[in-house]
Formats: sequence, structure tokens, C-alpha cells
Amino acid sequence: MYTAIIVTTMLVSIDAFFVGMALKLQNNFKPRVVFLISLVIATICFSAYLVAGLLTEYINFQTSWIVGFAFLLLGIRHLFSKGKEKETISLRTIVALGVLMSVDAVVATVVLTLEHGQSILTPTLASMGHLMFLLVGGFIARLIKTSKKTHKIFSAGCLFFIAALNFLGIL
Repeated sequence: MYTAIIVTTMLVSIDAFFVGMALKLQNNFKPRVVFLISLVIATICFSAYLVAGLLTEYINFQTSWIVGFAFLLLGIRHLFSKGKEKETISLRTIVALGVLMSVDAVVATVVLTLEHGQSILTPTLASMGHLMFLLVGGFIARLIKTSKKTHKIFSAGCLFFIAALNFLGIL
């Protein structure tokens, strides 16, 4: 039981790694941004945990495709911004990233809660996994930023494309 919960929650958190890298490359990887994204994810995961029985009636389609295409659109937007990256990130964008990143965690929370019973471990690990991968992604991007050549290859748009491919099951 615990192995399934741990592995699943870490797998649904991997997208946070790429988002953390993208935020760092855009100079938007600030404690406030990371905290707010993590808060949105935790709130959504714990809400899904609390209403798991009700949500299963409505979640009967492949949510990963919706999230994948949303990340794809974010990647396109960033690639065509032509270096006009802002120094600040809006609250609306922060909340949108948190919501996008938590969709797969919500599905995992609902499924694991119904399969293995009520365990507060599922939303807790999903939230902590997202935070951990955000921080690791930001740290790795900081190392990448030191190399001018590598920084050009790993643009925020490319990283959102990687997150989209991950959601679409291509990566």
C-alpha cells in the first residue's frame, strides 16, 4: 500500500521539476512564488482527498491531455515572447501553474484514496513531492544559468514543452 502511494505521488510531481527550472531561468524563482504554487497544490490535493468519493463520478476522462496541452501553450507563449521575460510573475500566473501542476495529483489522490482507503499520506506526499521537485528544478536551473551556451538551450519555453510531453505520455 505505502509503496504504491509513494511511487505514484512522486511520479505525478515530476512536472514540478521542469516548472521550477523554467521559473528560475525567467528569474521568477522567488520564495513567495514557490510558496504560493505549493500552497495552491496542497490546497487542491487536500480538497480532493476530502471529497474523493464525490469527484470520482465526474473524473472519467484523460486529464493528462488537458494539462499537457496547457503546458504546450505556455511553452509556445514563452518561445515567442522574444526575450521579453518579466522580472515579476503575476498572482494569476502563479495560481494557474499551481492548478495545472496539481491536476494529475488530484486524480492520483482520488484513485489512491479509493483504492487504499483514507490515508492522509497521499495528499501530503503529493504536496511535498511537488515542493521538492520545484526546489530541485530551481537549483539545477541555477547551475545551468552559469553557462551562457547551456542557458540558451534550456529556455523556459523548452522546459514547458518538456512538461507538456511528460503529461501527454510522450516522455
